[in-house]
Amino acid sequence: MSGQKLPLKCSVDYISFSAHTDYQQTSEFIRELKPPNVVLVHGEANEMARLKAALLREYEDTTDFKIDVYNPRNTQAVELYFRGEKMAKVVGKLASEKPKQGDKVSGILIKRNFNYHIMTPDDLTNYTDRAMSTVTQRQSVSYTGSLSLLVYYLQQLSGKIDQFEKQGKQCLKVFDAILVQVEPKIVTLEWVAGPVNDMYADSVLTVILRAEADPVPQKAVPVAIKVDKSHFQECLLEMLSDMFGSETINKLIKNNVMSLTIDNKPVEIALDTLAVKCDEDDQLQSIIHTAVNKLHQAITPINSA
Repeated sequence: MSGQKLPLKCSVDYISFSAHTDYQQTSEFIRELKPPNVVLVHGEANEMARLKAALLREYEDTTDFKIDVYNPRNTQAVELYFRGEKMAKVVGKLASEKPKQGDKVSGILIKRNFNYHIMTPDDLTNYTDRAMSTVTQRQSVSYTGSLSLLVYYLQQLSGKIDQFEKQGKQCLKVFDAILVQVEPKIVTLEWVAGPVNDMYADSVLTVILRAEADPVPQKAVPVAIKVDKSHFQECLLEMLSDMFGSETINKLIKNNVMSLTIDNKPVEIALDTLAVKCDEDDQLQSIIHTAVNKLHQAITPINSA
C-alpha cells in the first residue's frame, strides 16, 4: 500500500485444480452421463485417436445406449443429429373417446407456453383465445345457354348433382359443396373457401364457360351418360380389343377380374382396384396399367373416381 509493507495476517495454501483427467475418470464420467455424442478436443492428435479407439472398444457391447465419438481436426466442423420428439395432448371432442390402435387423430395443432395440444376447430374458443371463422366466396359469370345444357355438362363432371329451387331461383348443388344459382343471362357460384372447394369451384366455372360456348339448342341437348361399373367395363373391353385384338380377351369376368392372354402371356385386371398383374412381362403390365387408369380418369366423374 503506497510502497509500504503490511504484515501478513492470513494463511496461504496451494491447491492443484488440474483440468486433465485420466482415462478411468473420463470413462466413468461418460458412463454416468450416457451422452449419445462425445467430441474430443484440446489434445495431441495421436493421443486423442487412442482415446477414441479405447472408448469405442469399451462401449461397443453396451446395450444401454449408443455412443458416437469424434476427434475432429482444428477448424473441422462436426455435425450432430438429434431426434426431436414432441408430445401433444389431445383435448376437447377429440378426447371424448379413447382411440384404438391404428386410429388417426386429425385436428388443429396448437402450441401454447411450450405445450402442444390437438383439438377440433370447434374447440378453439374453449381452449384458446382464437376463433374459428369461415369465408364464403361468390363469383358471377355470364351464361345465356339453357339450364338443361348446363346440367348435362355438370353431370359429366361430377356425376350426381342436386337440382332445386331457392327463393325463386333454379339452383344446382355440385360436389355437395358448390352452389350454382341460375338466373337469366347470369350464373352465380357460391362456396365455403378451402383448398378442395376452391378446386371444385374452378372446375365448375370451366364447365360453365364450356357450356356457354356450346351452340347446342335446348331441344338437342343429349341425355347424360350414366357412368357406372358396367359402362366402364364396356369401354375397357373396347379399348383392349383395339389395342391387342378381341381374340386376346376373355369376356367372362370372374370375381371382378378380367383375364387376357397376349403373346401367350396371361394378364389379369382387377376391376375394383384397377390393379394389373402380368408375372411374365413387367413392361406389358406397365403399359396395360397406364391405359386402364387413364381410361378410368377420362370417363369417370370426379365424385365417382
